[in-house]
Amino acid sequence: MTMTDRAVAIGTILESVVTLSRALSSPRTTPFGDAVLTRTQLDILFLLAHADEPFTPGRLSSSLKLTPGAITQTMDQLRDQRLVEQSASPRDGRVRVWHLTDAAAAQVLEFESVAIARTAPWFASFSSDELDALAVLIKRVEVA
Repeated sequence: MTMTDRAVAIGTILESVVTLSRALSSPRTTPFGDAVLTRTQLDILFLLAHADEPFTPGRLSSSLKLTPGAITQTMDQLRDQRLVEQSASPRDGRVRVWHLTDAAAAQVLEFESVAIARTAPWFASFSSDELDALAVLIKRVEVA
């Protein structure tokens, strides 16, 4: 594949991602009902919902490329809305970690179930193996 072919392929992928993104956001709903959340707040909640382990403030800062101060301010706002809570790390009690509240986790689970049901027809032409392959490939994309 030449560089031009590669650029065309990347452009096609980006076009598809933008189309999917618009379609996903078209209902303009969030898992948190009437709560008005910023993009950063939603990004943090998404990370926490899908984390294998709780996030430290430093890991959130690094993952989202935000200053520690911005993370602190945002997490305080989310805590005030009872969407997140902080606790001692199970590995090291001196370290504080963030996670979703039980209520917020249940809301995210319900929201994602509805979103998956709504978008399943988009993937009807894919076999299970193709969906698995697509999931693996998408996860490999590295965003700087």
